[in-house]
Amino acid sequence: MNIEIHPKDENTSWEELTQLFHDSFQERLDQGLNFTCSSFTPETLERLGENNVILVAADKDNGALAGTALIEIVKDKKGTWGYLSNMAISPEYKRCGIGSKLEDGRIAIAKANGCHFVISDTAVGATSSVKWHLKNGFRITRLHSFASTNYYSYIFRKQLVYHPLWSNSLFCKVHYLLSAMKCKMTFHADGSAMRLMKFYLKIHQ
Repeated sequence: MNIEIHPKDENTSWEELTQLFHDSFQERLDQGLNFTCSSFTPETLERLGENNVILVAADKDNGALAGTALIEIVKDKKGTWGYLSNMAISPEYKRCGIGSKLEDGRIAIAKANGCHFVISDTAVGATSSVKWHLKNGFRITRLHSFASTNYYSYIFRKQLVYHPLWSNSLFCKVHYLLSAMKCKMTFHADGSAMRLMKFYLKIHQ
């Protein structure tokens, strides 16, 4: 196995990437977790490619597509940071270290663009993904409910530059607990607002 990580080029089609996502996330669907990327279309991915760097992992020995992962560089009031999303590994290449190679590539891009930190997310019930994030230096900082999924998500943060608060594990834990309380009091797992939240939004329209 001779894996090469590089940005998507014309040698990898949008259709190939779409099939990779479907194959990779079938096990999540079998768990009842409807990850957004499990229903990607080639058109969806092409649109994502306008604002994201799409890395691919290719096996040079046989030309197989082993994995992919996206990173978006964001500049806002928080500063410059990277949003890491949609990592998919071909079932034939899982547990071969492909994810770590893709992660190294995304972090290198983030640092080259002056990012102080990166953000990622995954389903609370996707235990292998949660463990992978924690193993790779991420800390759980928030709980969120996306309208496009059917589960609560952990929001992870990884500092690339030291920060007095976000580099502190106790601060991250307290921040997460407060976030989780607020999230579960206002939103269902599928992103729909609870009755109290609907009433709040109605009176503040």
